[in-house]
Amino acid sequence: MRSVVIACGLAAVLLVSGCSAGAASGGAAVADQGAERACAGLQELVAALTARTLGAAELRAKLGQVYNDALTSANPIVRARAVALFADATTMTTGGQAPTLSADLQAMTDACEGLTS
Repeated sequence: MRSVVIACGLAAVLLVSGCSAGAASGGAAVADQGAERACAGLQELVAALTARTLGAAELRAKLGQVYNDALTSANPIVRARAVALFADATTMTTGGQAPTLSADLQAMTDACEGLTS
């Protein structure tokens, strides 16, 4: 059931993004304020994960902020990656495992590195 909700959320984000800024590329390379804040938050999060200073609840809180920042962006890729990360963190706080967390972190990092102003 959770997978269906996540898939529907991701589909909604991608559908709405088709109507947003950056018409030529669908906003996929847009580095607006929301994307920049989300990517900066992601860098801080990765540093904290590397230092192993975060528990599941703190991870979810920090990813929640990255997610909220990403939702203000016109960049559909940053928004979609943030949805996946927030879903991973939510799964972890409810006692589940998030086997795709590392891959999702890398995918968002890659999306952030590909941004242009």
